[in-house]
Amino acid sequence: MKFGIGQPMRRHEDLRLITGRGRYTDDVILPRMTHAFVLRSSVAHAHIKRIDATAARRMPGVLFVATGEDVRADGLGDVPCMVPLVNRNGTPRHDTPRPLLALGKVRHVGQPVALLVAETLTAARDAAEAIGDRARCATTFRPHSQQHRLRLGQ
Repeated sequence: MKFGIGQPMRRHEDLRLITGRGRYTDDVILPRMTHAFVLRSSVAHAHIKRIDATAARRMPGVLFVATGEDVRADGLGDVPCMVPLVNRNGTPRHDTPRPLLALGKVRHVGQPVALLVAETLTAARDAAEAIGDRARCATTFRPHSQQHRLRLGQ
C-alpha cells in the first residue's frame, strides 16, 4: 500500500523545527512594520448596540481602527462570493451578505467585530481590549422554549 491511514510518513522538516532553526512568519521583522489585530465576537448571536472605539483610537501607537460602521461609511461593501453558483433550475443563487466586520449583529463566535492596526502587536491588542470593555450588545437565546435576554457589557 503506497499511502494508508495510520501509515508512518517520513518527514524531512522535523529536525529543523525541533532544533529551533525553523523560520516562521512571526519571525519576520521589516522596517516600519505594523501589526494588525482582529477583535472577534465572544458570543454566538447578538445584536450590536454600540461599539465605542474612541479610546482605542487615542491610544499610543495605534494607527488605524475600523468597525463595521466605519467599513459601511467608507463604502467598502461585503466580501463577495467568488464562485458563481446556480440553483438546480439554472437561476443564479441568492448571495448572502457577508460584511467584512460585524454590522448590526454578530452571527457566530469568532466573527470579526473590529480591525486594529498599531506599531506593535501589544498596542493593537491593548486597543482591542479597550474596545471590548466598551462594546455593548444584547443576545437572545431560548433554552427550553423560554425566552431570556442577556445584556453584556453593562
